[in-house]
Amino acid sequence: MKILVTGASGYIGSHTLATLRRRGHEVRALARNPERLRATLAPFGVDAEVATGDMTDENAVATALQGCDAVIHAAGEVGVSGGVGPKGTANADGVRTVVGQAIEAGIGPVVYTSTVGSYLPATDPVITLDTPLAEPLSSYGASKRQAEELVLEWQSQGAPVVDFTVGGVYGPQSPHLEGGFSSIVAALGTFMLVPDGGVGVIDVRDLARLLANAVEAPAEPRRYLAGGRFLTWAEWTETLAAAAGCEVPHKRIASADMIDLGRRCDEMRAQGKEAPPLSEEAAIVMTSAVPTDDSATLSTFGCEYRPTVDTFRDTVEWLREQGAVKPRAATHG
Repeated sequence: MKILVTGASGYIGSHTLATLRRRGHEVRALARNPERLRATLAPFGVDAEVATGDMTDENAVATALQGCDAVIHAAGEVGVSGGVGPKGTANADGVRTVVGQAIEAGIGPVVYTSTVGSYLPATDPVITLDTPLAEPLSSYGASKRQAEELVLEWQSQGAPVVDFTVGGVYGPQSPHLEGGFSSIVAALGTFMLVPDGGVGVIDVRDLARLLANAVEAPAEPRRYLAGGRFLTWAEWTETLAAAAGCEVPHKRIASADMIDLGRRCDEMRAQGKEAPPLSEEAAIVMTSAVPTDDSATLSTFGCEYRPTVDTFRDTVEWLREQGAVKPRAATHG
């Protein structure tokens, strides 16, 4: 099977590409920077054919799709956890170009990675496939919602698009230290603010396996929740401490105060000042998150998520190898 992977220079995409190659698939990666892609894939010991271009470039995408049997669209602009999200429409434009052209070319399945943030703040205590999309909190959120609406429309027409709603992704081996990594680095380097709410934690290796399983399945419209194991922020902090083998200094904070802090961080960045890795939108998502019901996803693919403490332990070990986290005196067994 020949599979086009977008976003292979990124965290989810690189792990997914490596999983596909280990399963014996031919893989072509759409990448703006082939050298960066090769550097990202080197630690995995795999390679891939490269098609140079951007996910919004119609000609580059058309060329990349030629001869492919399926697609995994994991490319996208970075979200809100590290600060203010992107202001453009690249996420929706990328879905319209990559997924839209794949459908027109009769390619399938076409697997798309979405985000649980599209449902937050949630109206339900548990997110299911029937939970309505939330009103976007930013232009980034609006672009992600537009992308999700495009996918839902194609699925209603019978297009073989497979939609994965993904939670907070953690695990070793990343080309960057954004997203969940910045939270771990900050918590171990200084302290952790513990508001209400929480986060679904999914190991990047488990997610890559799910995406690979989905692209090997029959070509038909499907939707899956992959939010991961849900932890309150207090549980997140305790689990990180156990995984890191050290205390994680922390302080409780009211949700309103957390959101106000995110707003002030936004203002600092707007003034050209350095600020903690938090935004108002990220704070709202952090304090309003609820679990996702992933039971159907795990049942369909006959798998389960690895323990979160193992995911965090591997993440911290890798961060220490990179010099991003300093060792501390062990206080936990």
